[in-house]
Amino acid sequence: MKTLSFLFAAVWTFLLFPVAGAGAVVIPADSTTDADQVQTLIPGGKIESGGFGALVLKVGEMNNKVALGIGGRGGWVINRTFVLGGGGYAFTDATVFRQADVDTSLAFSYGGLEMEYLLRSNELVHFTFMSLFGAGAFNVFRMMPHDDDFRGTSLYTAACFVLEPAVNIEVNILSWLRLSAGVGYRFVTGIDATIGNEHYTNSTVSGFYGSGTIKFGPY
Repeated sequence: MKTLSFLFAAVWTFLLFPVAGAGAVVIPADSTTDADQVQTLIPGGKIESGGFGALVLKVGEMNNKVALGIGGRGGWVINRTFVLGGGGYAFTDATVFRQADVDTSLAFSYGGLEMEYLLRSNELVHFTFMSLFGAGAFNVFRMMPHDDDFRGTSLYTAACFVLEPAVNIEVNILSWLRLSAGVGYRFVTGIDATIGNEHYTNSTVSGFYGSGTIKFGPY
């Protein structure tokens, strides 16, 4: 009986452990190969953080006339690849529209959440792709007689939804200073009014625009 037990133990030991000199059998905790790993938008592992603040200039059409918009944005930069932040903008030089019974001026401001993807941001010149999801306010003011610089009574105010996709080309001036220029399209919904002989709709402030941005901050 002792001999049988000894033989069983010897056979079991032989199955579990290779013969001396052949090396130990190592079973990895995670047998997933590099080829099987899931590819993600934001690289895994250690997360590097940075941030920036920026001044933005936008030029586009408003009511079929060229209008200038200024604003600012800021964001948290993750692994020099993905930006999560926000921005706000206002068109400040709206044209006065002369009408038979009332002179009007327009004002449009908006802001919201911004997400941006930085493509190879470590290179001197690179592209970025971004979108803004937010809300805005569209106003039509009655101008006081003989004073184009004074906005009188608000004749119409509308809250609206704003979506802005854009693509930019960016240049690294310093590790904390970047310049970019881009083009985008503004989608606006929620505007519908007729004042005097002017009809205002979503297309009044929707359309293509160009932008210039200067970013301050290390990432």
